Amino acid sequence: MRKLSYVGIVAMALLCLVSGCRKAVPAPATAGPRAVSLAPNLTEIVCAVGGLDTLVGRTSACDYPPEVAKVKTIGGFGTPSLEQLVAVSPTVVFEVDLDDQAMGRKIDNLGLRRQHVPCNTLDDIPAAIETVGSLIDRKAQAQALAAGLREKIAALRTRAASETNRPSVYVEIWHDPVMTAGTNSFLSELITLAGGRNIGDELQKDYCQVSPEWIVAKDPDIILCLYMSNTGRARQALMERNGWQHMKAVAASAVFDGFDVNLIVRPGPRVLESIEALRACIQKKASP
Repeated sequence: MRKLSYVGIVAMALLCLVSGCRKAVPAPATAGPRAVSLAPNLTEIVCAVGGLDTLVGRTSACDYPPEVAKVKTIGGFGTPSLEQLVAVSPTVVFEVDLDDQAMGRKIDNLGLRRQHVPCNTLDDIPAAIETVGSLIDRKAQAQALAAGLREKIAALRTRAASETNRPSVYVEIWHDPVMTAGTNSFLSELITLAGGRNIGDELQKDYCQVSPEWIVAKDPDIILCLYMSNTGRARQALMERNGWQHMKAVAASAVFDGFDVNLIVRPGPRVLESIEALRACIQKKASP
């Protein structure tokens, strides 16, 4: 028995070397698409096109819609467990940006179909919806949703182009160190479509650290606190910073927090809601 076991192990090792250590993926237990989403916005897209029943795996960061709580967690955002990926036998694995790019090759070597779905800009969202929908047999629903979204985005752009004297907006995405959204960020276009003018647009970056002195010198009309981690009193703490009391936004109490940050920062099917949430603050400041 020992000899047979040893021979078996050697044979398996040789087979692994010949095949490039490519692991076999178990056949799906049921017919039809079986999707794993490795990003919260992609999970939202799967569900928005009616594909919740196809979702067999998600990350711990995927929390919307609430029904996804019933779906198996297979790791963190960008950090999936390969063992758990294999266990759910997906027909497609959707990802936006893996923490370790080598992870992508490992997923490929498992024999799984990995679909990278870019979602860096507003225009990426309808295309992402169509890509996801086509791979989970929800093509018609995805095309209808994407077409409606493109139409509404175009209308928002037309409205924004006609607006004059838009208030300047400073977005603070973290306070220590102080970080904001530059012109290459997803947030920058949301602010524009919400009727504001992002002071970070002069920064040719997406998200970056800035100095408090730079912010004070820009003297924005509105300040939005969009912290991913809830500090409990972001607005009050910002208004109490030394030297900030004479800034227009602080003097006018035009500092806002309490946002559903996941809604605002996720480039997904709820993007129109995020624009309206930002617009509500900007309009509140603009009202007499």
